[in-house]
Amino acid sequence: MHNLCNAQCVLCVQPHYDDNDIGAGGTIAALSAAGVSVVYLTVTDDLVGVLDASLAEDEARQRLREEQRRAGEIIGVQQHYWLEYADAGPIDYYALRRDIAAYIRRLRPDYVFTVDPWLPYEAHQDHILTGRAVAEAAILYHLPRFKTLPEVDAAYQLHVLRGVVFYLTHAPNIFYDISSTVEIKHHALQTYCMQFTDMDMRALLEKLTKTERQCGERGGVERAEALKVLDPAQLHIHLNV
Repeated sequence: MHNLCNAQCVLCVQPHYDDNDIGAGGTIAALSAAGVSVVYLTVTDDLVGVLDASLAEDEARQRLREEQRRAGEIIGVQQHYWLEYADAGPIDYYALRRDIAAYIRRLRPDYVFTVDPWLPYEAHQDHILTGRAVAEAAILYHLPRFKTLPEVDAAYQLHVLRGVVFYLTHAPNIFYDISSTVEIKHHALQTYCMQFTDMDMRALLEKLTKTERQCGERGGVERAEALKVLDPAQLHIHLNV
């Protein structure tokens, strides 16, 4: 069993500015409170989801980042990075894989969190490409002939990535207890206004509350988040013998 609280650093890679907090905000807040360094890497510029179509792109980007930083302060995020791929594509998968692998080499996390790209009926390519790019980066980052960025590759010293943590998953192997951090998670989510009306946010929190209670029942606690934690070796020709 993986003990996430024993990590020193986790890198949380999300397609959009709110995915980490929606899918694993309670877990991430608990890890931060336990002294784990939490870093967020956001793949897209998230502009397509902005409700105010009259807002200039530069202003929209600024406000999105302000909301994300406020939420991150509540969750306990130490650092944010942004890749600025176009929201809703097109996304160059191989460039994305390279960029994520570069951050793994640069930051040397113990675990990488991301969306589960194999969620049944997931239609959003941003989610599918992000999750798959993280999974493949996790099995390639340590290979000396795999290239990312010259300055990153030159400085990299081998380290062991202990696991990939998929959230918003249909096949969990961990129900992480968030009973003590669920209010922190919900408070953080309420900072997101650029893409949610008040009605949308109420509906989201209601759905999350129901899901967290159901996961809590399965995990034997009050509230929980469903996670799939895999060793990187399980992501390529893994044989159960």
